[in-house]
Amino acid sequence: MTDRDSRPWWDALARGELLLQRCDECDAWRWPPRAACNRCGSFSTRWERVSGRGRVASWIVNRHTFGGAVPSPSVVLMVRLDEQDDLVLPGTSAGDAEGRDLALDLPVQVELVPGAPDGDGDAVTLLRWSAVGG
Repeated sequence: MTDRDSRPWWDALARGELLLQRCDECDAWRWPPRAACNRCGSFSTRWERVSGRGRVASWIVNRHTFGGAVPSPSVVLMVRLDEQDDLVLPGTSAGDAEGRDLALDLPVQVELVPGAPDGDGDAVTLLRWSAVGG
């Protein structure tokens, strides 16, 4: 669901760009998008491209189909981005559906995958993570 703070995120994903908010005052990256910086409190921000590279922080194997919209099983990853240690983004795994190919700190790269429209009719692009070199 898009809102005032997250609209630029979803629009960038739809264009095939991975952009994140960055504080104009302290240069901290922000995820999820929000009005104020959680480090310095500044309301001044800009959107910048990130590498899309990171390391697996955690994952779960989902066995719920959500009405057939999500394959079962599927793996949901949390990935710690290379740009900032506390910047953790969710996504799905491009690997084994049971997560047997995953390990903590495994280097991964993002792929942006166009998805179905959300409840507002906006196209939703999702993050899918693949092992680097795999």
